[in-house]
Amino acid sequence: MPVPPVFVLATLVILLGTQLAYVVAPRAPHYLVRLALSALAVLVGEAAGLAGVGARLTIGELHPVNDLAVLAVLQWAGTRWVRREQPA
Repeated sequence: MPVPPVFVLATLVILLGTQLAYVVAPRAPHYLVRLALSALAVLVGEAAGLAGVGARLTIGELHPVNDLAVLAVLQWAGTRWVRREQPA
């Protein structure tokens, strides 16, 4: 059974977004938390794309602008939240 191209592209967005966020702020939060945040961001970005937000900006069935915008916000919020919890 062949894998649809949208799943391959979404996986690449998740992995690249996680890696970029980890390079920018390596100590907080943990890599697996960043990976979960990236997966959630892609799901939310795709849901927004299906709802019509940024529908013109697609690559096949993927809405990368929506995904990357939500990914940036969630990664930033996750970093801020974890750094606030850590003692100085």
